[in-house]
Amino acid sequence: MNRAESSANALGEEFVKDMNTALDVVESLVAKGEAQFAILASAKSTFCVGADIDQMYTVTDPTVAVQVPTTGHKLFNRIEQSKFPIVAAINGLALGGGFELSLACHQRLLASTAKVGFPECLLGLLPGGGGTVRTQRLCGLTKTVQWIMTSKQVKPREAKSAGACDVVLAAEDRWKGEHRFYEGVRKWAGQYLSDKPARQSKRKSISLMDRALEQTSFGRRKVASETIKMLNKKTKGKYIAQYKALECVMYSATHTNQQGFDKECRGFAELLCSPEAKNQMSLYFLQEGMKKSADKTGVAKDKVMAVNRVGVIGAGVMGAGIVHYFAKNDIPVAVKDLKEEAVKQGVANVRGEFERAVRRKRMDAAGLEKKMALVTGGTTDEVFRDVDVIVEAAVEVMDIKKKVIQQLEKDGILNSKNLFATNTSSLSLTEMQTVAKYPQNIVGMHFFNPVSKMPLVEVIKGKSTSAEAAAAIFNLALKTGKIPIIVNDGPGFLVNRILGVYMAEAGRLAADERCHPAKVDEAILAFGMPMGPFRLLDEVGLDVACHVGPVLSNGLKSDRFAVNASIEKMVSDGHLGRKNNKGFYNYTADGKETGLNGAILTKYMGGELGASVSETEIVDRCVLLMVNEATRILDEGIAMSPEDVDTGMVWGTGFPPFRGGLLQYADHRGIANVVAALEQLQRKTKKDHFAPVETLKKMAAEGKRFFPNRPYVPYQERHGFPKVTF
Repeated sequence: MNRAESSANALGEEFVKDMNTALDVVESLVAKGEAQFAILASAKSTFCVGADIDQMYTVTDPTVAVQVPTTGHKLFNRIEQSKFPIVAAINGLALGGGFELSLACHQRLLASTAKVGFPECLLGLLPGGGGTVRTQRLCGLTKTVQWIMTSKQVKPREAKSAGACDVVLAAEDRWKGEHRFYEGVRKWAGQYLSDKPARQSKRKSISLMDRALEQTSFGRRKVASETIKMLNKKTKGKYIAQYKALECVMYSATHTNQQGFDKECRGFAELLCSPEAKNQMSLYFLQEGMKKSADKTGVAKDKVMAVNRVGVIGAGVMGAGIVHYFAKNDIPVAVKDLKEEAVKQGVANVRGEFERAVRRKRMDAAGLEKKMALVTGGTTDEVFRDVDVIVEAAVEVMDIKKKVIQQLEKDGILNSKNLFATNTSSLSLTEMQTVAKYPQNIVGMHFFNPVSKMPLVEVIKGKSTSAEAAAAIFNLALKTGKIPIIVNDGPGFLVNRILGVYMAEAGRLAADERCHPAKVDEAILAFGMPMGPFRLLDEVGLDVACHVGPVLSNGLKSDRFAVNASIEKMVSDGHLGRKNNKGFYNYTADGKETGLNGAILTKYMGGELGASVSETEIVDRCVLLMVNEATRILDEGIAMSPEDVDTGMVWGTGFPPFRGGLLQYADHRGIANVVAALEQLQRKTKKDHFAPVETLKKMAAEGKRFFPNRPYVPYQERHGFPKVTF
């Protein structure tokens, strides 16, 4: 397999045609006695990464959708029913349809560095090439359910133990020539397959527990019920693909292979035409688009400044998180703070993160020490000698950040050849640049907390920031596994500005409308957000919200970001949220949330809460204001594109992936509907911050969308949990 003009093999119409042609040739050779078996190998560094998503993405007709898996099934059945043995030599990733292709082969041999798995549910789909059927014939019901539900990438040892592969070969046995399969594969095949008929590997011995779970109706119902319980808790019923995949797996457990294949095809087609699948596939394309850095930065990849060593100013929670992030990605990093004790504590926190990884068996003790050897620290600027980038994570005060820049330049540490990347969440880059000798090298690198979990990095360009500086930070974030977006300078930039209006409205719902915070959070959770706005306020810190709110209000000359006076009073009385276990929610000593803090609500929200504001109105007030603000951000040129807005919201705030992003949600709902709902709220509340911006009104009048080239599937709100019948 060697797909032209691509770094990876993928299954599509051309692949199916070419594979059938290749099988014709091999069958002819076997008939002539000139061949006995075939090895299916890859000329790429991966085996096959699944179906061609580009071809599937535009399909919206169910009658066409069902043909997508049906075509693949015919090919895979031909491979499985071949009279000569076919061996899959899996040298790298075999995912989705690529894994299913290997399962149709008679034997599977894995390189020790290869991985297999089913990522389809992440795209709103289910395995459509026989994965729900063949996997359990080889590996059993429980393992099949686990792999498909979690979309995990399975390592060779687990794959072999489960029965998904026959032999694991050392990766260094690979031939050095142009064909990237293993010498060991050929030797093994020659030894075990010569002069033998095609015979599918048999499942290994079954434990008594697995036998009870798989071969009795009670056991199967238990597997299904436990999985449904897990899905209900984890997905809240919003991600329908896992439920449909489970239904197909459970159906296959008591039906013939062909009946299972037919059920799988119908389920795949149904999901492929669903709005959830289109939305999740759109996010996949956003991620892939991030990798084309030249398109985003305007700087050719070979012209981007290399970053080999980094410095971090500030050893607090955020600073230590950034240090850990760089060391984890094998970049030498020096950390500086004003006091030696702070540096030691910061380095200890970094070590603690790696020790946690050791306990979870994600690395060994030797690996920990190797990572820690990359970390140095001190209290003077000399620790930054010869660094390429200095990431500043000091307190969020403009004068302090300016003084840091000036001192680094005075000490000769910050010069024309390296970059200063501030981690500010709201302060003006352009103002910082006014005190710099090299303003073109001042750039924002805004991480989100916790750094280890939040994928997004905002790369911020001030008025004088050069394209080269932004490109260097963009590529640094990209190569270390983050998802970067480039935004221009402006109060709150992109994510915090949009969140600012969202959290301010939640405060108004409680203080002005007397809506209970629990009801607000429940409505937003039901919409699909990972947490409600009051829970988010606790996580972010009420003091941080009270700092950012005025920055946004003053910078944008608007009271739509105004922090409610009740929250300001909470902060003045020392209620900061989860960081000191004093916020809207109660927390245990170790930081676990245990429910709303009734005493706080009574004291600061002033009297009885419980106004009858509907769930729909709560969602519209909070979410549609975000759509309105995002449109302003695009109009002002802060964000480069609707794609960047949705990237920021999904990977920076957890905006529900099944909705495809904030502006994708607006498109699915209909821009005219969004405008009408905002105008209705403006009339009802008599508050002008609900007035839709002119761009939205114009889009509604002209029938335009933010993403006109995407396949359009009207979104239907789903209520309750999907049914699983088998």
